[in-house]
Amino acid sequence: MRSMAGAEVFCAIRSYLSTAAKHGTGKLDALTLAASGTPWMPEVA
Repeated sequence: MRSMAGAEVFCAIRSYLSTAAKHGTGKLDALTLAASGTPWMPEVA
């Protein structure tokens, strides 16, 4: 995190992984899905 933009990206990824984990999706699984172009999204209530 050498810049504000880098810090913002870091926080966005960390938040995404934290939310996925709270919904029972593993961090590696969430990253794999995001990298493949089909990001994990929480179910709509």
